[in-house]
Amino acid sequence: MSAPASGGTFPLGTIEQPQVPADGYAVVGRIRYEGVEGQGFLEMWSEFADGSRYFSRTLAGEGPEALLSGSSGWRDFELPFFLDGAPPPRGLEIGVVLPGAGTVEVGPLDLVSLGAGDGAWWSDRTAGLAGGIAGSVIGIFGALIGWLVSRGRARSFTLGAMRAGVAFGVALLLLGAVAVAVSQPYAVVYPTLLSGVILVAVFGGLLPTARRAYAEHELRRMRALDQV
Repeated sequence: MSAPASGGTFPLGTIEQPQVPADGYAVVGRIRYEGVEGQGFLEMWSEFADGSRYFSRTLAGEGPEALLSGSSGWRDFELPFFLDGAPPPRGLEIGVVLPGAGTVEVGPLDLVSLGAGDGAWWSDRTAGLAGGIAGSVIGIFGALIGWLVSRGRARSFTLGAMRAGVAFGVALLLLGAVAVAVSQPYAVVYPTLLSGVILVAVFGGLLPTARRAYAEHELRRMRALDQV
């Protein structure tokens, strides 16, 4: 499909009375595009028996839920929707939305389960929640360590905690490698590897600096004692 300068919405297909599990479902496929102006996206509208409609859109910065912008060779995409036990939809509508000119080609679409039977260690929603919590914890913990190091306090605790952070990061990297080897989905692989890299890079990179800072604090303390 090719969009004019004014863009447009281009239907890809509908699914009536889809057979989906109670946990959730996703429409997946492959897409390539060229010269897409602005930020386009794929979307899926889920319509329910009470007339309510909810959408899923590929608006992420990267991964299978990434938006459409510029040009790209063939890549995977995913439009997930979580039911959390709610009744299944009576229909799905899938399409492409482009704000401006561009050419898009979409491969065959598949409707897949997001339930426990899909083999994923955890869902996209769980990954997002865990990632937000982990990011906040790492940020707070990093700030606390920075404060302790700058004041030369709690040396054993701080250095031990930093070493533990590095060890945990290495464990996450190994877990991420296993996830790649067994073909776990993006929601499992990406946050696991990213968290491991952050922990190893941040705490591993700052550990020598923290040791030097504590050594300097100790040296100043000893000099102050010698002058008494």
